[in-house]
Amino acid sequence: MVALVVLTGGIVLIYRSFFLCADYLNNLTSRLYASSLIDEKMGDITASFAAWPAQALNFGPDTVTLDINHKPTVFNYTVNLTPLSDVKSVWEADVKLSWLDGPRHMQMRRSAYMIR
Repeated sequence: MVALVVLTGGIVLIYRSFFLCADYLNNLTSRLYASSLIDEKMGDITASFAAWPAQALNFGPDTVTLDINHKPTVFNYTVNLTPLSDVKSVWEADVKLSWLDGPRHMQMRRSAYMIR
């Protein structure tokens, strides 16, 4: 009887650590995709800003849906492009990317300065 309790406790601990590692792996995979997406969006902002006086600013879609581990994950962008008040012709691009990872609301942010 004692051996059965010890073995059951060991199996529970092994399964718990397995599911915890699977959750961490899913979180890491989502963050890797998000890092790539936010770098791509910064490139779109830079290209659009370079052609800005002649063309209207177009940063691309605000939402991207990717299949991560056979589950659709929706990534939402928030882009802010503002001029700096104390320095002329310098603009700050701030990109925030957010998504849901199970019950958790995750986000990643990247900022850059651009000269006009």
